[in-house]
Amino acid sequence: MDPEADREVREEDPLSALEATGVIVDVVGALQSGKEATVYVCRADRKKAGADLVAAKLYHRRERRDFRNAVVYDDGRQFLEERVARAVRNKTEFGREAEFGRWIGREWERLNQLHQAGVAVPRPIAVSDGVIVMQYVGDLESPAPQLKDVSLSPAQAAAAFRWLIYDVELMLGANVVHCDLSQYNILWWKDRATIIDLPQAVDPRFNRSARMLLERDIANVCKYFARAGVACHPGRLAGDLWRRFMRAEL
Repeated sequence: MDPEADREVREEDPLSALEATGVIVDVVGALQSGKEATVYVCRADRKKAGADLVAAKLYHRRERRDFRNAVVYDDGRQFLEERVARAVRNKTEFGREAEFGRWIGREWERLNQLHQAGVAVPRPIAVSDGVIVMQYVGDLESPAPQLKDVSLSPAQAAAAFRWLIYDVELMLGANVVHCDLSQYNILWWKDRATIIDLPQAVDPRFNRSARMLLERDIANVCKYFARAGVACHPGRLAGDLWRRFMRAEL
Protein backbone atom coordinates (compact mmCIF):
# COMPACT_ATOMS: atom_id res chain seq x y z
CA MET A 1 0.00 0.00 0.00
CA ASP A 2 1.40 3.43 -0.87
CA PRO A 3 1.81 6.03 1.90
CA GLU A 4 -1.16 8.17 0.89
CA ALA A 5 -3.51 5.19 0.69
CA ASP A 6 -2.29 3.94 4.06
CA ARG A 7 -2.86 7.37 5.55
CA GLU A 8 -6.44 7.41 4.27
CA VAL A 9 -7.20 3.95 5.70
CA ARG A 10 -5.83 4.87 9.11
CA GLU A 11 -7.78 8.14 9.17
CA GLU A 12 -11.07 6.56 8.04
CA ASP A 13 -10.87 3.84 10.71
CA PRO A 14 -8.47 5.04 13.42
CA LEU A 15 -10.10 3.02 16.21
CA SER A 16 -8.66 -0.31 15.07
CA ALA A 17 -5.12 1.07 15.23
CA LEU A 18 -5.75 2.89 18.50
CA GLU A 19 -7.39 -0.10 20.20
CA ALA A 20 -4.14 -2.02 19.67
CA THR A 21 -2.57 0.10 22.40
CA GLY A 22 -4.71 -1.76 24.92
CA VAL A 23 -5.95 1.34 26.72
CA ILE A 24 -8.34 3.04 24.26
CA VAL A 25 -12.01 2.11 24.03
CA ASP A 26 -13.46 4.83 21.78
CA VAL A 27 -12.49 7.84 19.67
CA VAL A 28 -14.13 11.14 20.59
CA GLY A 29 -12.67 13.08 17.69
CA ALA A 30 -9.58 14.41 15.95
CA LEU A 31 -7.72 17.24 17.66
CA GLN A 32 -5.10 18.04 15.06
CA SER A 33 -4.00 16.56 11.75
CA GLY A 34 -0.71 17.10 9.98
CA LYS A 35 1.55 15.50 7.42
CA GLU A 36 3.13 13.11 9.92
CA ALA A 37 0.34 12.29 12.36
CA THR A 38 -3.19 12.89 13.55
CA VAL A 39 -3.86 13.47 17.24
CA TYR A 40 -7.16 12.12 18.60
CA VAL A 41 -8.92 12.62 21.91
CA CYS A 42 -10.08 9.21 23.07
CA ARG A 43 -11.98 7.55 25.88
CA ALA A 44 -9.73 5.18 27.75
CA ASP A 45 -9.85 2.34 30.22
CA ARG A 46 -9.22 4.28 33.45
CA LYS A 47 -7.65 1.28 35.19
CA LYS A 48 -5.04 1.01 32.45
CA ALA A 49 -4.59 4.66 31.48
CA GLY A 50 -5.15 6.39 34.80
CA ALA A 51 -7.62 8.78 33.14
CA ASP A 52 -10.95 8.73 31.31
CA LEU A 53 -9.68 10.82 28.40
CA VAL A 54 -6.31 10.51 26.65
CA ALA A 55 -4.62 11.94 23.57
CA ALA A 56 -3.46 9.45 20.95
CA LYS A 57 -0.93 10.47 18.33
CA LEU A 58 -1.43 8.21 15.32
CA TYR A 59 1.48 8.46 12.90
CA HIS A 60 0.78 8.07 9.20
CA ARG A 61 2.55 4.93 8.05
CA ARG A 62 5.78 5.51 6.12
CA GLU A 63 5.48 9.26 6.26
CA ARG A 64 8.12 11.34 7.94
CA ARG A 65 8.64 14.93 8.94
CA ASP A 66 10.12 16.90 6.11
CA PHE A 67 12.75 18.94 7.93
CA ARG A 68 14.80 21.13 5.63
CA ASN A 69 17.82 20.53 7.85
CA ALA A 70 17.13 16.96 8.97
CA VAL A 71 20.86 16.24 9.06
CA VAL A 72 21.18 18.80 11.89
CA TYR A 73 18.74 16.87 14.09
CA ASP A 74 20.25 13.49 13.23
CA ASP A 75 23.80 14.55 14.08
CA GLY A 76 25.06 12.30 16.86
CA ARG A 77 22.36 9.67 16.36
CA GLN A 78 23.39 6.27 15.12
CA PHE A 79 21.70 2.96 14.45
CA LEU A 80 23.18 0.06 16.37
CA GLU A 81 23.49 -1.99 13.19
CA GLU A 82 25.25 -0.80 10.06
CA ARG A 83 22.84 -2.73 7.84
CA VAL A 84 19.96 -0.69 9.23
CA ALA A 85 21.84 2.58 8.76
CA ARG A 86 22.68 1.58 5.18
CA ALA A 87 19.04 0.75 4.45
CA VAL A 88 17.94 4.15 5.77
CA ARG A 89 20.56 5.94 3.67
CA ASN A 90 19.47 4.01 0.57
CA LYS A 91 15.76 4.65 1.31
CA THR A 92 14.85 0.99 0.87
CA GLU A 93 11.50 -0.43 2.00
CA PHE A 94 13.16 -1.82 5.12
CA GLY A 95 14.97 1.47 5.67
CA ARG A 96 11.76 3.49 5.53
CA GLU A 97 10.14 1.18 8.07
CA ALA A 98 13.18 1.42 10.35
CA GLU A 99 13.14 5.21 10.17
CA PHE A 100 9.41 5.25 10.86
CA GLY A 101 9.92 3.20 14.01
CA ARG A 102 12.90 5.26 15.11
CA TRP A 103 10.94 8.50 14.79
CA ILE A 104 8.15 7.24 17.04
CA GLY A 105 10.65 5.74 19.46
CA ARG A 106 12.37 9.10 19.87
CA GLU A 107 9.21 10.85 20.98
CA TRP A 108 8.19 8.05 23.34
CA GLU A 109 11.63 7.99 24.97
CA ARG A 110 11.75 11.78 25.32
CA LEU A 111 8.27 11.93 26.86
CA ASN A 112 9.24 9.35 29.47
CA GLN A 113 12.61 10.95 30.14
CA LEU A 114 11.24 14.48 30.54
CA HIS A 115 8.16 13.49 32.50
CA GLN A 116 10.42 11.73 35.00
CA ALA A 117 12.62 14.84 35.13
CA GLY A 118 9.63 16.99 36.12
CA VAL A 119 9.25 18.85 32.82
CA ALA A 120 5.72 19.96 31.93
CA VAL A 121 5.09 17.47 29.11
CA PRO A 122 2.09 15.16 28.66
CA ARG A 123 2.36 12.03 30.80
CA PRO A 124 3.24 9.09 28.51
CA ILE A 125 0.81 6.19 28.82
CA ALA A 126 1.33 3.60 26.07
CA VAL A 127 2.98 3.03 22.70
CA SER A 128 2.02 0.51 20.02
CA ASP A 129 2.56 0.20 16.25
CA GLY A 130 2.68 3.82 15.21
CA VAL A 131 0.63 5.21 18.11
CA ILE A 132 1.68 7.10 21.21
CA VAL A 133 -0.95 7.50 23.93
CA MET A 134 -0.39 10.33 26.36
CA GLN A 135 -2.12 12.59 28.83
CA TYR A 136 -4.89 14.68 27.29
CA VAL A 137 -4.59 18.37 28.16
CA GLY A 138 -8.07 19.89 28.20
CA ASP A 139 -11.58 18.67 28.96
CA LEU A 140 -14.42 17.03 27.07
CA GLU A 141 -15.72 20.38 25.84
CA SER A 142 -12.44 21.70 24.48
CA PRO A 143 -8.75 20.81 24.20
CA ALA A 144 -6.05 23.07 25.54
CA PRO A 145 -5.27 25.77 22.95
CA GLN A 146 -1.85 26.39 21.51
CA LEU A 147 -0.06 29.32 23.09
CA LYS A 148 -0.37 31.24 19.83
CA ASP A 149 -4.14 31.36 20.26
CA VAL A 150 -4.07 32.64 23.86
CA SER A 151 -4.16 36.20 25.12
CA LEU A 152 -2.30 36.38 28.43
CA SER A 153 -2.46 39.11 31.02
CA PRO A 154 0.90 40.69 31.96
CA ALA A 155 0.96 38.68 35.19
CA GLN A 156 0.11 35.43 33.40
CA ALA A 157 2.73 36.09 30.72
CA ALA A 158 5.47 36.80 33.26
CA ALA A 159 4.67 33.63 35.24
CA ALA A 160 4.35 31.47 32.11
CA PHE A 161 7.69 32.73 30.79
CA ARG A 162 9.48 31.89 34.06
CA TRP A 163 7.99 28.39 34.07
CA LEU A 164 8.91 27.75 30.44
CA ILE A 165 12.51 28.85 30.90
CA TYR A 166 12.66 26.64 33.98
CA ASP A 167 11.35 23.72 31.87
CA VAL A 168 13.99 24.43 29.21
CA GLU A 169 16.58 24.32 32.00
CA LEU A 170 15.20 21.00 33.30
CA MET A 171 15.29 19.61 29.76
CA LEU A 172 18.89 20.64 29.27
CA GLY A 173 19.76 19.12 32.62
CA ALA A 174 18.20 15.88 31.35
CA ASN A 175 20.35 16.12 28.18
CA VAL A 176 17.51 17.20 25.88
CA VAL A 177 17.12 20.22 23.60
CA HIS A 178 13.64 20.49 22.07
CA CYS A 179 14.85 22.03 18.76
CA ASP A 180 11.42 23.23 17.65
CA LEU A 181 10.07 25.06 20.69
CA SER A 182 7.65 27.87 19.88
CA GLN A 183 4.13 29.12 20.49
CA TYR A 184 2.89 26.39 18.12
CA ASN A 185 3.93 23.43 20.29
CA ILE A 186 3.17 24.81 23.72
CA LEU A 187 -0.32 24.23 25.10
CA TRP A 188 -1.99 26.53 27.64
CA TRP A 189 -4.40 25.12 30.19
CA LYS A 190 -5.41 26.34 33.67
CA ASP A 191 -2.63 28.92 33.81
CA ARG A 192 0.08 26.38 32.94
CA ALA A 193 2.06 25.72 29.79
CA THR A 194 2.67 22.17 28.52
CA ILE A 195 5.39 21.40 25.97
CA ILE A 196 4.53 18.95 23.17
CA ASP A 197 6.05 17.48 19.96
CA LEU A 198 9.43 16.01 20.82
CA PRO A 199 10.61 13.54 18.13
CA GLN A 200 13.16 16.00 16.72
CA ALA A 201 14.73 16.68 20.15
CA VAL A 202 18.50 16.13 20.37
CA ASP A 203 21.03 15.12 23.00
CA PRO A 204 23.36 18.12 23.50
CA ARG A 205 26.20 15.85 24.60
CA PHE A 206 26.53 14.51 21.06
CA ASN A 207 24.82 16.91 18.65
CA ARG A 208 27.23 19.55 17.38
CA SER A 209 24.42 22.02 16.64
CA ALA A 210 22.81 21.72 20.08
CA ARG A 211 23.82 25.17 21.30
CA MET A 212 22.47 26.82 18.17
CA LEU A 213 19.23 24.88 18.49
CA LEU A 214 18.90 25.84 22.17
CA GLU A 215 19.46 29.50 21.26
CA ARG A 216 16.76 29.25 18.61
CA ASP A 217 14.28 27.68 21.05
CA ILE A 218 14.84 30.42 23.61
CA ALA A 219 14.68 33.14 20.95
CA ASN A 220 11.28 31.80 19.80
CA VAL A 221 9.95 31.80 23.35
CA CYS A 222 11.28 35.31 24.04
CA LYS A 223 9.81 36.64 20.80
CA TYR A 224 6.33 35.50 21.80
CA PHE A 225 6.50 36.80 25.36
CA ALA A 226 8.07 40.10 24.35
CA ARG A 227 4.78 40.90 22.61
CA ALA A 228 3.07 40.33 25.97
CA GLY A 229 5.38 42.82 27.66
CA VAL A 230 7.91 40.41 29.17
CA ALA A 231 11.47 41.73 29.05
CA CYS A 232 13.88 38.97 28.06
CA HIS A 233 17.35 38.62 26.59
CA PRO A 234 17.50 35.38 24.59
CA GLY A 235 21.24 35.44 23.91
CA ARG A 236 22.04 36.02 27.57
CA LEU A 237 19.59 33.32 28.73
CA ALA A 238 20.87 30.74 26.27
CA GLY A 239 24.50 31.58 27.01
CA ASP A 240 24.00 31.22 30.75
CA LEU A 241 22.16 27.90 30.38
CA TRP A 242 24.81 26.52 28.04
CA ARG A 243 27.68 27.51 30.36
CA ARG A 244 25.95 25.85 33.29
CA PHE A 245 25.28 22.75 31.18
CA MET A 246 28.93 22.51 30.13
CA ARG A 247 29.98 22.84 33.79
CA ALA A 248 27.48 20.15 34.87
CA GLU A 249 25.71 22.68 37.10
CA LEU A 250 22.14 21.97 35.95
